[in-house]
Amino acid sequence: MKGNVLSVPSPATAKYWKEVKDASNDVKLELISLLSTSIVIPSSVDEKPYKGWANRFCGVWKDSRSADEIMDDIYKSRTKNSNLDKIEL
Repeated sequence: MKGNVLSVPSPATAKYWKEVKDASNDVKLELISLLSTSIVIPSSVDEKPYKGWANRFCGVWKDSRSADEIMDDIYKSRTKNSNLDKIEL
């Protein structure tokens, strides 16, 4: 079994290896299973839930108005901010 042992483990690994090196193969396999399970991310978990969220807003603008009519409506809907009139430079 010594051929399978790491020759220079990291300090953190060495600490745990010292505790389990004399354990039976069954115990070691169980630990391997537990460790593997603890680091596997379930496929149902989306790591980036907001990835692609902007795609919902993509597409062609649908409107019965012409581009000139839309621009006119935008300009007409603008309001004057009376707070800006009070600013003195």
